[in-house]
Amino acid sequence: MEAELYKSYTHTPPHFFRPNGKYFITGSTYRKQPHLKSDAAKAKAVEYMVTSFEHFGWKIEDWVLLNNHYHIMADAPEDALTLSAVINNFHKFSAIWIRKNVEPGDYVTDKLTQSTYSKNKIWYSYWDTCITYEKYIWCNPVKHGYVTDPTQWRFGSFFHRAKDWSGVKDIIEKYPWDRVGVKDDF
Repeated sequence: MEAELYKSYTHTPPHFFRPNGKYFITGSTYRKQPHLKSDAAKAKAVEYMVTSFEHFGWKIEDWVLLNNHYHIMADAPEDALTLSAVINNFHKFSAIWIRKNVEPGDYVTDKLTQSTYSKNKIWYSYWDTCITYEKYIWCNPVKHGYVTDPTQWRFGSFFHRAKDWSGVKDIIEKYPWDRVGVKDDF
């Protein structure tokens, strides 16, 4: 069995690697730009996310993908050190697709004009932590004002779970998302 390992880096957040641990992972786009604004970009990003996690033996339990960030709840394999490779793979291939298929005018906001925008940088970084409260990501689209009910946001695992699950409303009431202290100012 692989031992737990804490690694710190010069230009990215530190990471704690726990074999078979439950990870809450958040990633953001460069300068918080809504690179994933289109449904097509979101759909492709989800495809690359799922493929990347499966390739390295990680199991995604829940996820949500918004216009400029994502949250993933995943179970690590025995070799949790592969997390950086998983995210690198996901970011790399989704960024290639975005550069080829999405015009900067479709997502560049007032903070950064199109004339100074560089298409080279799509993703900023990711943060991870080993946690036990995964229900927070289900209501993240509500928190950010995309929808009023998490069952309405189709770019998250909760949308798919809710289709066949009669206890959805009970879960939302039992786990109030607005009491969770997760830094999420995207």
